[in-house]
Amino acid sequence: MVPKGIILDCLCVLLGTNLGSAIKNHIPARINQPMNVIFGLSAIAIGITSVVKLHSLPAVILAFILGGLIGEAVNLDDKIKSLFQRILERLRFQIHGDKEVYMRFYLIVTVTFCASGTNIFGAINEGISGDFTILLSKAVMDIFAATLFATTLGRAMNLIVLPQFLILCACFYGARFILPLTTEAMLQDFVAVGGLLTLVLGLSIAQIKHISAVNLLPALVLIWPSSWLFGQWIG
Repeated sequence: MVPKGIILDCLCVLLGTNLGSAIKNHIPARINQPMNVIFGLSAIAIGITSVVKLHSLPAVILAFILGGLIGEAVNLDDKIKSLFQRILERLRFQIHGDKEVYMRFYLIVTVTFCASGTNIFGAINEGISGDFTILLSKAVMDIFAATLFATTLGRAMNLIVLPQFLILCACFYGARFILPLTTEAMLQDFVAVGGLLTLVLGLSIAQIKHISAVNLLPALVLIWPSSWLFGQWIG
């Protein structure tokens, strides 16, 4: 099966990136800044609608706390940030302004496109059912988001599409192997954790509160055994 939704989403990010890079010198700051806030608030809204679908609140909280502790303990944020910075410098992409500020925002955008709850659930859903409606809707939003983000990050954002494609394809092709090992409740809790991650990303994009979304990524793995354990205990 061809991952049509994933390919479409990645193409939309590429389109938006190169459009935003081309027009970035023509977009005044008075427009750019409010739009970042709007996209951030939109991500918060998407996150909230995903969180309310949870099945087991204790399982979600446990996975989120343990995931955050593991991410902080291994300093996942700095490791991935340094990796991307070395790649960008080796490929001679221009890093605008303060490197630390630039790379922090680059990492936020990378997680937004590669590991948000909507993207991962959309890829899993397409892999199971062939329905790419979720990713189609996300692709439309990603054109505008990528255009806006590229006015700050430039053409270096093209690099994000590679991990985006690989991660989502892993979810797509792995979905049929994962499905027999999971329950509906586990899937609902996974969507909820993805929603919490999207909410955190929204807070950072809107510059309300910066929280390292990268350090929370282990929660996306931990939620499966956490949800199963609480399901067994409650049952």
